[in-house]
Amino acid sequence: MNTQSSFRQALPYFPAFLQLPLSRIPTERAAQIQEIRLRIGRPMHAVMKGGTYTVIQDGTLAACSASGLTVTRPVMDALFQNLCRHSLHSVQNAVRQGFLTIAGGSRAGLCGTAVIQNHTLESVRAVSGINLRIASERTGCAEPLLNRIGGANACGGLLLAGPPSSGKTTILRDLARILGGQKRVCLIDERGELAASDAGIPQFAVGTQTDVFDGYPKAEGIAIAVRVMSPEYIICDEIGGASETDAILQALNTGVQFLASVHASTEDELYRRPQIAKLIQTAAFRTAVFLQSGHRCGEIASVIRIRRDKI
Repeated sequence: MNTQSSFRQALPYFPAFLQLPLSRIPTERAAQIQEIRLRIGRPMHAVMKGGTYTVIQDGTLAACSASGLTVTRPVMDALFQNLCRHSLHSVQNAVRQGFLTIAGGSRAGLCGTAVIQNHTLESVRAVSGINLRIASERTGCAEPLLNRIGGANACGGLLLAGPPSSGKTTILRDLARILGGQKRVCLIDERGELAASDAGIPQFAVGTQTDVFDGYPKAEGIAIAVRVMSPEYIICDEIGGASETDAILQALNTGVQFLASVHASTEDELYRRPQIAKLIQTAAFRTAVFLQSGHRCGEIASVIRIRRDKI
């Protein structure tokens, strides 16, 4: 399996105060970083499979309890502006949803003070925390999954389930690469994490016959993909909304098959989610693959045959 991290592509977004120590982290260690977490008034942390570490000035990854580089308000504001590419208005919709996607497919989760207008979340101000999830391309990481379920021809109607940071997006991307080398695939990349397209060109390998719908809301992307691209497979990340469910149900009538991810740690959690239960009842998904998390993220915990009689 070949692994390529987007860590270095994320560095230019950091102010010099943080960028310099991050750039000093040895390449081998940097490639293992999954998240960089920043909170005002506290040290900058790097999250890896082995745990959480404090980033020291010289690039050392020390114990989480160690003193490190304290994130100040000016530093946080500068980072946020860089992530917005100094145009908050142009990324307002993403900020409203709590994240920003940057070059290389990494995603910055945001928390701060909500701006509410007419009982609706309009934006976030005074950002107090940023969690930068580093995208990585692990070519071949989906092969153990394919071996478990019976090969690429058994992929249709597949749910990848697991908690956050369990490797769902990375495996979906590799499934797109494998399937897209054989079949017509549409990748609905609402947040820009799956393909990391730049000027319409995917920066990750997603398959020679894969068409990428970059930035499309999932429901609209699914409907348009079916209408104009005649896909055999549609792949999308983190489903669960009512509009997405309706779009998937409509697409099933055309014979397209779906691969998607969902937040669920156990089989019971899967069945308890109303929209997922609705899809299960219509046989949209037949197989669920549950992933490990923490230091075992990306590993398969179990593969189950989804049972409609449990709903």
